[in-house]
Amino acid sequence: MANTRKVISLLTVTGIVAGCSGLEFRTNIGPYTESRLVSAAVEIYSPTEISRYDAVTLGNVEATACQERPDEPVASRAELVRQMKMRAHRLGGNGLVIEACGKTTLGVCQTYIECHGTAYSVPQRQTRP
Repeated sequence: MANTRKVISLLTVTGIVAGCSGLEFRTNIGPYTESRLVSAAVEIYSPTEISRYDAVTLGNVEATACQERPDEPVASRAELVRQMKMRAHRLGGNGLVIEACGKTTLGVCQTYIECHGTAYSVPQRQTRP
């Protein structure tokens, strides 16, 4: 009787393991980690700071967020800056000058946030004091 229980237990465990062999485990840790690493690779500069480098202008970047309903989370300036850093990185940049960020109401948005900036490729060393 004890051997029969062991065999049944072994067959049950084997069946469970075999049945789960096709399972996939997916998370968003890849995109989350990538966005954090990319945004960390792009540094924020003031207009005065960027003028000390022979930086190459790559283009304008912007980010916007609309809170349509009061129960939705309000987008933060930090989140918009992170999005702009990712866009600057996609342009080949490692620097960003934020020119303007502001909140307003717009159409269906309870709160509308908009940020504008310029992406730069910034050399490692300053060329001007």
